[in-house]
Amino acid sequence: MELKELTASNVWDLTEEEAFRLTERIMTEMESREERNAKIKMISSAFDFRTVSRSKKAFIQSLSMLGFQFFAVENEKTILRGLCKRKKSSQSVF
Repeated sequence: MELKELTASNVWDLTEEEAFRLTERIMTEMESREERNAKIKMISSAFDFRTVSRSKKAFIQSLSMLGFQFFAVENEKTILRGLCKRKKSSQSVF
């Protein structure tokens, strides 16, 4: 998906990996702070983010059991970024 195609409704169609890749592109390609913040907020409406040190293996494992998927952050050797899709308000937890 292209950045300009991202909307509040289609952000829910993204996988965790797609959301991570888009977030990385937003942070590196978008010059306008306002546009960048708006796109990140849009992705955050559908995904929880966690940035974790690679050395915290037990914590990473715990978050993985809760549905987080972890990705290596470019130019960062010591951290991982975890994403987990939020539940839509129309989805029941029971």
